[in-house]
Amino acid sequence: MNAIVVFDTQFGNTEQIARAIAAALPPTISVRLQDAGHISKLDPGQVGLLIVGGPTQRQRMTANLEAVLGAVPRRGLRGLKAAAFDTRYRMAAWLTGSAAQRVARLLKKLGAQLIVPPESFFIERDIPPKGQKRRHEMEHLEPGEVERAAEWARKVAQAAGSD
Repeated sequence: MNAIVVFDTQFGNTEQIARAIAAALPPTISVRLQDAGHISKLDPGQVGLLIVGGPTQRQRMTANLEAVLGAVPRRGLRGLKAAAFDTRYRMAAWLTGSAAQRVARLLKKLGAQLIVPPESFFIERDIPPKGQKRRHEMEHLEPGEVERAAEWARKVAQAAGSD
């Protein structure tokens, strides 16, 4: 089976998760990583599994992910097995939003078959000195999130029927 892991990242945290997911997929899956900021069109041909993820920014998915998925023709992912993930702060999703949930809805609308629920991986929030703005570049994944991403990837592979 061939798979594509499409991700967007600004500070590298989501890329770490995407790489962990790609590395944890079994050898029966040939995987390709694609940065959403460097592709103009998603080509799902010859692919059996699509995994899409990005950071949650202002309660939404990033513009790069919206552009990539928005360029897919209506029902252009019909029958394709898919999964969605995001990185966000550890807070209730109704407060932070969830890019993964938005990506999942869009994937379904495009005809993909979601094989696992959307998953969030968490970022430690920066607490700047009093009077200073938050420094997003200093925020990193919570401990254990890369390992949790690898475990999630194994669940995705199992759900895709390629263990």
